[in-house]
Amino acid sequence: MKIELDQVKQQLMFTDQEKQLMETTTEFTKKDTQTKSIISETSNKIDAEIASLKTLMESNTT
Repeated sequence: MKIELDQVKQQLMFTDQEKQLMETTTEFTKKDTQTKSIISETSNKIDAEIASLKTLMESNTT
């Protein structure tokens, strides 16, 4: 009986740890997606600024 109780406790502990891991993984994935989005937005802004500067330079050299 005690062995069965210990097994059930271990299963519950494992289930809790598994749940925490899934929650952490989900949180990490959300943060990773947000980070990638911010990087992409920043990269697009930089590209737009570079294009603007090239246009400005071209108009000044002609």
